Amino acid sequence: MSVPAPQPCGLRPIAVSAALERPVERGERPNLGWVEIARLRIDDRYQRPLADHGWRAINRIARNFDWTLFSVVDVAPVGNGLFAIIDGQHRVHAAAMAGVDKVPVRIVAVPVRDQARAFMGINGNVTAITPFHVLRASLAAGEPWAVEADQAIARAGCRLMVSNASTVTKNPGEIYAVQWVRGLVEREDQISASALAVMEVALASLRASREGGTNPAAWAHVVLRAWYSAVEGLDDWIERPSARAALTVFLDRKGLLRMLAAAEDRRRQAKRAGTPCAPVHRLLTGALQIELDEMFPTKAAFLRAGEGRS
Repeated sequence: MSVPAPQPCGLRPIAVSAALERPVERGERPNLGWVEIARLRIDDRYQRPLADHGWRAINRIARNFDWTLFSVVDVAPVGNGLFAIIDGQHRVHAAAMAGVDKVPVRIVAVPVRDQARAFMGINGNVTAITPFHVLRASLAAGEPWAVEADQAIARAGCRLMVSNASTVTKNPGEIYAVQWVRGLVEREDQISASALAVMEVALASLRASREGGTNPAAWAHVVLRAWYSAVEGLDDWIERPSARAALTVFLDRKGLLRMLAAAEDRRRQAKRAGTPCAPVHRLLTGALQIELDEMFPTKAAFLRAGEGRS
């Protein structure tokens, strides 16, 4: 009887209790190799832009470049002998800075949708990426929540933004609250058609109002959150074609930013007095709901406002 060869001390083999009962969709088997950096490309549809902190990381990697610390770069062929980097653009930039001309790669022949999904799967688990990075990758990958939200927001005459901007450069109709949008639209891996419908009506009416059409402050997250909740509370009223016009009339008469200022002042006073108080968006939602009830005590009054008869 043969005797198993002794194992080196401190080392153990790969061992699992049992194989999975169901087969796993493994995807296409990748190829390993080396590729010239000159043949690598960045697809900005899903890759993160290299901001200042990214370049600081690149410089740090380049100054301490060591092949024992360099893992393979995930790439996908894009034609003409070129490859798109799925994961590893910082390492590749650092390698180029350190004078390296080739890097080890793992090549997977997948379309851009799957490249974007792979980017999210790899970086979403190990790297801090912003909601804007997730949105860009989700749009490139054709993720339903991103595509349908983007379309609904566009139908409202607005834009779902894929990158942030400074306060002074933001414009009316630009939606920067990506996580809020996703939280409304994607619920338990299903797309909420009702949330999309409410969002479209709420944003369209805000965009058509005097403040919403001219003042970026009307598009702050706290305002959008409160206005959406107030519109959602109207239930089937907003299904009528005249609903958008009625809500625009309401906003022009009541002044959304005036109500926001009142909610913020109430919050500040409570804080100074040391008394409990709801967040600003809830205070604003409550104020909006009260004003809507007073202006539109009946569905008929609501419809008349939208038809220009009030």
